[in-house]
Amino acid sequence: MLSPSGIENKSRLQCLLLIAKWEPTVGVNVQRVFVQKMKTKWGSCNPASRSVRLNTDLAKKPRECLEYIVVHEMVHMLEPTHNAHFVALMDQLIPHWRVCRDELNRLPVCHEKWSY
Repeated sequence: MLSPSGIENKSRLQCLLLIAKWEPTVGVNVQRVFVQKMKTKWGSCNPASRSVRLNTDLAKKPRECLEYIVVHEMVHMLEPTHNAHFVALMDQLIPHWRVCRDELNRLPVCHEKWSY
């Protein structure tokens, strides 16, 4: 089993490889990538700073779900809202993105052990 820092390193490497793969296709340049524990989100994007923030727990999810989130956040650099243009871009880039979204919505964002 990977330690928390091992999971973070694995997540970061996977994300960097996917970003490099998708940058030419999406037509954006990601300047900074943050991989961190997030309690309520899978990822976020700051178009002004060209940065993407991704949840470390994505490393524990199916690879296609990680890829969907990476592309989703990159598309926000072109379209900041979830409007029809955003949906059309996602449909063009990852036609099965709704399946990935639905799968992630069924899974917990993070697993935390509670001790009393």
